[in-house]
Amino acid sequence: MRLLDDSESAPKLLLLFGTPRSGTTWLGKIFDSHRLTLFKHEPDRSKFGVPFAASIERAEEYRKSVLEFVGRLREVNTPHSAGRLPVFRKAYRLQMLHPLHWLSVLAAESASSFGWKLRVWQFADVYQPDVRLVWKSTDSLGRLGVVLLALGNGRAIRIIRHPCGYINSVMHGEALKRVVASVPASEDYGIMQQLLDAARSSAYGLTIDHMREFHPVERMAWIWVLLNEKAERDTADDRRCTSVRYEDVCQNPTAVTKQLFSFCGLDWDRQTAEFIRASTSGFATQAPLISDSRGYYSLYRHPLHSAEKWRSEMSDENIARVYAVLSQSRFSDLYPESESRLLAKIV
Repeated sequence: MRLLDDSESAPKLLLLFGTPRSGTTWLGKIFDSHRLTLFKHEPDRSKFGVPFAASIERAEEYRKSVLEFVGRLREVNTPHSAGRLPVFRKAYRLQMLHPLHWLSVLAAESASSFGWKLRVWQFADVYQPDVRLVWKSTDSLGRLGVVLLALGNGRAIRIIRHPCGYINSVMHGEALKRVVASVPASEDYGIMQQLLDAARSSAYGLTIDHMREFHPVERMAWIWVLLNEKAERDTADDRRCTSVRYEDVCQNPTAVTKQLFSFCGLDWDRQTAEFIRASTSGFATQAPLISDSRGYYSLYRHPLHSAEKWRSEMSDENIARVYAVLSQSRFSDLYPESESRLLAKIV
């Protein structure tokens, strides 16, 4: 992983991009816990102006849209993007104003449950030179290369989760009706076609007709492969981008976070250390956020247990279907167990 050298200035924009259900929210809040970051949660859910799987060859065409979007990010104050709990103290916000910001977040969140729209008030100068903007996204992984090419001083982290974990979590959310989408992920043929078009000669000879014939789990596995391959291909020669496995963050969150912070030019933060400790404790904590940064109003889990839950919840047949797809991709190197005997079950 590349670190900043003394000749480089700290990047002002940090990108945390991954597929849905890949741990981006937890890692995003880890970055949010740093006292110099300004965190925006999935602001690209609104109109962006860049296709889902934007062609890297047309990056210059999308440059203006990207820069205009990024230029507006600091002012995005919707509850979805700027009101995610827990709320952290910031070096660029006066301590006496922290309670007002916290109350603004709670008010906006409460209002949204009734269908009302309240903005989140920053109560801070978010344009101070030291403030580092963090854009977390599960919608723009296929745009990552285009976004990076439009930027100057920035850093990007691609978050990769085991495809079985991603698929199991999405299917679980759809079953509980907690995933807001017009169609199930396994039936979103529009996205599949965009990914096939973007892959072109590297699309394994697949067509949309092939995708329609596959089992739903196989279709989702191909979406995972094609989307992650596109992001890797588009950023392969860009030293401003690195990747991290979600499972590695879960296994050793402090050490991996320190590496990612160094890559992004962030120093280590005591508040981050405390949040990692609290968020990996496996039980909910409630504390007065307005007075103590060590307390966080949130429900925390054992991250590694959550990351590996698919092993006990997915059938052997569905795991084998995923591994059969994964084994055709270079990403099988990330998860060598895909060569396991379970592949025989699909024959």
